[in-house]
Amino acid sequence: SHISKSISNSKATSVAPTMGFSLWNLFKAGLLSTNALLILNRRRFLAKYNLHDINAFDPGEKPLQAQLVGLLQAVQYLKMPLIALNVLTILFELLLGGA
Repeated sequence: SHISKSISNSKATSVAPTMGFSLWNLFKAGLLSTNALLILNRRRFLAKYNLHDINAFDPGEKPLQAQLVGLLQAVQYLKMPLIALNVLTILFELLLGGA
């Protein structure tokens, strides 16, 4: 009786971990999204939509596509800072247990 009472009390006090809406989680989501853009093979990905050659289409005619091409080109310059941010994020998660 006493054992079952303590088991039921321990179940009531345990809280399931949830992913909160915090700046840290937003940072991690942005980091993962930027990593995803970085590992795309830009030429092969854009070739499916005939956007692999930026000089072949008029950016004024397709502004959204021009911005996508520009974003994929700009992300390539973030390679080294992203590596550093990934290492710091992994260390932070390992040392502090993922806040």
